[in-house]
This record gives sequence, C-alpha cells and structure tokens, in this order.
Amino acid sequence: NTRQRRRRQSPSAAMGICSSKTGVAPPKPAAAAAPAAAPLKTQKRVRTGVASVEDLAGEGDGCDRCFGKGCDEEGCCPSFWQDEGVPPVWPLSWVFSRTNPYTNDNDYVEVLGNCGFKSADRERKALMGTALAFTVVSIVLTVFGSLALAPSDSLTVAAAWAIGGLVEKDSDVGTLAFIGLRRVLLRTCTENVHQPWAKWAGCATQSYTWAEIPAVCSAAAAREELAVELAEAAEFSGLTDVDFSLYKGQELDFSLGYPCTPLLMCAEQAIANQFGAFVTCVTLIFALIGCLTRIRKRADTNFQKILGTLPDMLGIFTLGGALVSFSARCTSAMVDDGHGHGTGYAPGPGFIAYCCCWVAAVVRCSMHAIMPVPGAGVSCARALEWSSSGEALVMQ
Repeated sequence: NTRQRRRRQSPSAAMGICSSKTGVAPPKPAAAAAPAAAPLKTQKRVRTGVASVEDLAGEGDGCDRCFGKGCDEEGCCPSFWQDEGVPPVWPLSWVFSRTNPYTNDNDYVEVLGNCGFKSADRERKALMGTALAFTVVSIVLTVFGSLALAPSDSLTVAAAWAIGGLVEKDSDVGTLAFIGLRRVLLRTCTENVHQPWAKWAGCATQSYTWAEIPAVCSAAAAREELAVELAEAAEFSGLTDVDFSLYKGQELDFSLGYPCTPLLMCAEQAIANQFGAFVTCVTLIFALIGCLTRIRKRADTNFQKILGTLPDMLGIFTLGGALVSFSARCTSAMVDDGHGHGTGYAPGPGFIAYCCCWVAAVVRCSMHAIMPVPGAGVSCARALEWSSSGEALVMQ
C-alpha cells in the first residue's frame, strides 16, 4: 500500500517523465502554430487597346523635341487630335467600337496589339509621320502609273509600263512599242534609229487596244502564210526575184512593225494587271486613313493595328507578285523574240511608279508592325505565351 501511494504521489509519474535510470528522454513540448500567411494581393487585369489613352503635349514625341516644350503640334487642328477614330454611323460605330468583343476586346487581337516595341510607342508620331509621308508619295506615283489605263495615246506613252525597241537587221527602220495597261502604241521610225530611242525621228504611229491585237496578229499571220505560198510557187516556176527571207521567218508577224509574240505575251500581263492597278490606287486612301488614325494615341486600338498591318502585308505579296510576273514574262518575250533583229527593253515610268508604291507598302507595314497599341509593347512570342497561360498582359 505504501508503494502504491508513492507511485500515485510521484511527480515524475504524474507528469509522465521517466527517471534517469530508464535512459528515455522526456518528450518535447509541442511547437507553437505558425501564423497564417497574409492573403496575396490580387492584381487587376487591364486589357490593352481598349481604354482610351490621352495623347498629352510635351511627351517628347512631337515638335517639342526640336523646338522646346512650348511647341505643341496638337494645338493645330485640335478636333483631329481629339478624335477617337470611331465613325458615328452604324454599323461602322459598332465594328470600330473599343468594347466590341469580336474585333477589339478579346485575347486574340490583344496579342497582336501588344506585338511591338515600347520605344516605338514612344516614337509614335515620328513613325506614323514617316509612314504617312511614304503613303502620300505613293498615292501620287500610283495615280500616275494608273494613267496607263487611259485611252489616250499621249498618256500611254507617258505612263507606259514597258518600252520595247527593235531595229530591223540591215535596215534603217526601227519600231518602238509603248506597253500600257489598256493599249499599245507602236511608233515606226526611219531616221536616227541607230542612236538612243529619244533621238529617233521620222516616225509613224499606230495604236491598238489589247483586245484588237489578237485579231490583227491573226490577220498578219494569214497574210504571211499566203506570202510564203506565193514565194514557193514563184521559186518553183523559176523566178529569181523572190524574197527568200520569208522562209527563215525574218518577216513573220511584222505587219505591225513589231513581232506579235511579245505583244501577245505583254497583252496577257497587262490585262491581268488592270484591275489590280486600280484597286491599289483606291486602297491607298484607306492606308492613309490608317496612318492618320494610329498617329493619335486616343484613336489607336487593337483592331486599328490589324487594319494597318494585315492589308499592307497582303498587298506586299500580291503587288510584288504582279510586278515580278509582268516584268519576267513581258520582258523576256520582248528581248527573246526579235527574230535576229536588234532588240531592247526598258521598264516604263508607270512600272517604276508601282515599284515605288511597293517599297512604300513595305515601309508602312513595318511601321505598323513594330508599333504596339498605347501603353503596350512586348515581343509577339512573349505575348502569345502570356495569353496561353491566362496571365494579364498588363497589370496595374
């Protein structure tokens, strides 16, 4: 009983602590619970290209850079700089609306809107001003080049897309072919034909539409075939004054003064480019409007960047392909189909004008591509990565 009382009254037993004789360490007290972590601060997503951004004076991207802080180009025509670029007429007002979920306020167009450099956003007025200047020049040159569509002979010569020259062998007769988009003008000269084309004189002019050329060439071929038959009959009968050049094809299709084969090739290309030349001239008006819109921060949106970039990119390939095709097929035909005569070729003023228009399209498309919407600017790969991960492209 006494031993039992001691056990009940033993402090070490009551506290569950073993004596040193047992060799067992007493249990450690429980550690205090860690304080609860503070909740993470949530960030609000801001979709770029949707909210209107003020285009403030003195930002250093205008005339104040050259003439000091007192210079503000936005003081001129304030209604232009305050315009947000949304047409007031439905359905255009819905199409160009900043909150339109199909054209502007969605993840896909936001990725394109964010593609570009932040420095390009800061240099917005300089970049779009450069694109605007190239566009104005290209409009003038394109209007000039499209004069090749006119029915006038003088305009066909002035805005020709190609010029071919041919001098008949052992002769003082030369022919110039001015290739327009609607007609061809043939100028046959008899003086100074062994000098540069500009000095040829004593010329007679014929003008044909491209629709007339196949019929004229067919009639010429029929006459040539008849002449060959007559020459063969004359030779068989023993006549000596026969023009044997017909046998060698030296005069084939020369009723026009120029071989028909290159003319038919050029006719095919000219007719194919008629509609494209007109469309290029008209669409440059919209390209001009796009530059005038994106030069203002308050008017720029994701949709505006798409309208500025993709049509120009498409035009670069279509116009470039048309120019290459015209030059390759029409040029090769003119140079290679001279039947042993001295031939020459030069690109016409109209063709050169459209080549300049193509260069302007490359510059304008590049400006649109590298310039993001206001307040944005990131590589396209990073923008796609953020969009696929669900992260906000811009946080505030």
